[in-house]
Amino acid sequence: MKIKIGILNSKGGCGKTTIAINLSVAISHQMIKTVLIDADPNQGALFWFKKRNKNHLSNYLKVTSLNKLKKIKNFECLIYDCPANMKDKKVKDIISQCNYLIIPIQASIFDQTATNLFLELINKLSRIRKGKTDLVFVINRYKKRAQIFKKLNTFLLSKKIKPLCKLSDRIAYQLLASEGKSIFDVNHKPIYNLKNEWVPLLHFLKVK
Repeated sequence: MKIKIGILNSKGGCGKTTIAINLSVAISHQMIKTVLIDADPNQGALFWFKKRNKNHLSNYLKVTSLNKLKKIKNFECLIYDCPANMKDKKVKDIISQCNYLIIPIQASIFDQTATNLFLELINKLSRIRKGKTDLVFVINRYKKRAQIFKKLNTFLLSKKIKPLCKLSDRIAYQLLASEGKSIFDVNHKPIYNLKNEWVPLLHFLKVK
């Protein structure tokens, strides 16, 4: 079965593109033909992929824009890096196709407010109400000792949300992305713990 995954939140700057590029590389490393669709107006994933191609790191991974998707015929996993605008028709079209929606959440009060509004909107969609698409919550840019994450946990409990994993706030993500890479392209010891944080998500998506 072909897997379709949307990475979505109505809050800009919550790390959708970082999650999209690292997830797409992790899945493609399982020799699964993976296509990352850059549907975000900023086109960060496409910019990253141009750098990646220069390093010849793309055997099982392609990145393309939404309007060129019809040209992609042979894939096993499709990942959408979605724009933040939930009122955009193309976002609703993407949701209507997805098996999974990955929702990154950060700890700030602004992110919590935006996520609250986002959940109200998304729970009105028939595909979500009927349980045809799994919602997967990921805490992004996690800092273990930061007091604000206790408030985030309280917020999540109030919404009966159980995050699948916590992805640490590390500069390695930005440094590797600037070279067209992801944490799954390197085997340095400091990166090992970062990779382990992704294991629950990869297992849930049945690609590990």
